[in-house]
Amino acid sequence: MRVTTYQCIECDEIITTPVCSDCLAKQMRIMVREYRPELARKIRGFKLEGDMCCILCGKNMSLCAHCFSKGIYEYLQERDELVAKEFLNRFDFDLRKSWVDLS
Repeated sequence: MRVTTYQCIECDEIITTPVCSDCLAKQMRIMVREYRPELARKIRGFKLEGDMCCILCGKNMSLCAHCFSKGIYEYLQERDELVAKEFLNRFDFDLRKSWVDLS
C-alpha cells in the first residue's frame, strides 16, 4: 500500500502553496535580474518528486514555497542585503512570520 503525503520534505508542514521550485525559480530570477543579473543566473530549482502537483506546470513536487524561498533568501542575504530585502518583499511565503515565531 502506498501512502500519499502532501508534506514538505524539509519542514514536514502541509504544502499549501503548490508551486514547484522550478516555477518559483523562474519568477525569482526575473526579479533578481532587475538588480543583479549575475546573482539571478545562480537561482535554479531542483527536482524533488512527491505526491503534490505544481499548479503551474503539473510536475510532482515535495518542497514547499516557504523552504525554497528561505534558501534563496539566505543565498541573496550573504551577497547583497538590498536585493535580499526586495526579494523578501516579493517572495515572503511567511518567512518573516517564522522568524518572529522563533523569538
